[in-house]
Amino acid sequence: MEGFTSFFNMILVALLVATVSSTKLNVPRLRLSYADLLSTNRSSIFSGHHGQLSLTAVFLDEYRDRLFLGGKDILYSLLLGPASSESKEIYWPPLPGNREDCIQTGKEPQTECANFVRLLQPFNRTHLLACGTGAFQPMCAFINVGHRGEHVFTMDPTNVENGRGKVPHDPSLPFASTFNGMSCVGVYL
Repeated sequence: MEGFTSFFNMILVALLVATVSSTKLNVPRLRLSYADLLSTNRSSIFSGHHGQLSLTAVFLDEYRDRLFLGGKDILYSLLLGPASSESKEIYWPPLPGNREDCIQTGKEPQTECANFVRLLQPFNRTHLLACGTGAFQPMCAFINVGHRGEHVFTMDPTNVENGRGKVPHDPSLPFASTFNGMSCVGVYL
């Protein structure tokens, strides 16, 4: 795993270098300390509604001025803006019986037998596609995020589909995904 991490970091650095070298302006990065960031009064701290924030997916939607976060059995929608603390959440555990089946196969209940949201991708103007590991039974659902200016964040729990081929079953496996026409395809690295 350590070899993969260093390989991934090398690719990330190469992409960053390519991006920076392709820009005509060499603008220095703005660096702020934590204290400086808080003193601007333009930031807020979000640690989840249960005090723990274990993120496995992040999607910044600049069009809607929202940040979507996915973690262990949960999805969040945060409004971006001056002093905005409004957030919404969707509790999304594995389907009934999947957690128990996962534990019976010898997997670790806390770190493997949950629905770790691994994918948040825009699907159309009003929906995101969210996919998670589903306690080793990958699953996907469409999240209604509404139109620009609305803070809608809902999911129909009865409309969950199989996520195989879109996200890995194991929360520790790296992957990438893309849309191919109207369907999402995951590539396991």
